[in-house]
Amino acid sequence: MRLRVAIILAAVFAYLSPLAVFFIHYWARGNPGFAALYYRYHLLVDAGITFVAASLSGITVYWALRYMLGPWLRLERELEGLLAGRERLRPVGEEHADRIVARINELLRISRDYLSLQELEFSQLASALHDDAVQTLIAARWALGRGEAEKAERLVRDAEKSLRRVICRLAPPELEHLDLREALEQLALRQGLELELALSVDLGTEEAIEVFRIVQHALANARRHGRARKVWVRIERNGEMRVSVDDDGRGGAIEPGQGLRLLEARMRLRAGRLEWEPSPHGGIRLAASWPVET
Repeated sequence: MRLRVAIILAAVFAYLSPLAVFFIHYWARGNPGFAALYYRYHLLVDAGITFVAASLSGITVYWALRYMLGPWLRLERELEGLLAGRERLRPVGEEHADRIVARINELLRISRDYLSLQELEFSQLASALHDDAVQTLIAARWALGRGEAEKAERLVRDAEKSLRRVICRLAPPELEHLDLREALEQLALRQGLELELALSVDLGTEEAIEVFRIVQHALANARRHGRARKVWVRIERNGEMRVSVDDDGRGGAIEPGQGLRLLEARMRLRAGRLEWEPSPHGGIRLAASWPVET
């Protein structure tokens, strides 16, 4: 506040200084003694007034720049602290800059939440591999050692199924050989669901994987929790990517689990959103949208 007042006063004096020359000339007309003194030293007087005006103008510009750039310089220091390991930014005292700070802090929080959920997901995958596939393979080895070939073969097939489930959670193998439409049809068939798909756009690899993940999670929830028999999937892109999945299951309230929270964090990192609401088909509608480059 004091700096603002100083800037205003300096600016006032800087712009009023040239008026001093006018008043000196005006006063010299009615005062011959003063006029003689002024005209003898007028170069010095005019130069002094000009110097004061220029100095005050320069100080005004300096203070104004300092006042305007101060918050952004503090923001730069805060960002340097962030790179040094600080978890969040502190407000810098300027409305627009503080909005940027709040947005950065929100993105940092979402990123931390996403990484925590991702670590939990990896931990569960490791447990699934150890407790299921690995233990099954050990049992198959013991069966082979006892000469029980049929039992060993059955256990190896069980281990293969477990490994395929883990691989599907890590990366959708369907998209390596099929386009998105065929991959979603295979996904619905594997879940035992009838699929009605509305897809009229060609998607890049990254977009296709993101869409597949969303639909994969929605179909798993519809089958496991909603006891659905049919799902309606709509995929469109018009300034933003939109994916909606409706099912004809039991509906009811949704308690966000780890998978849903992970999807929500991914959408927020993409400046998008994930929503769920009752579906007109009786079950749940899961809708995701995020901006994309056109």
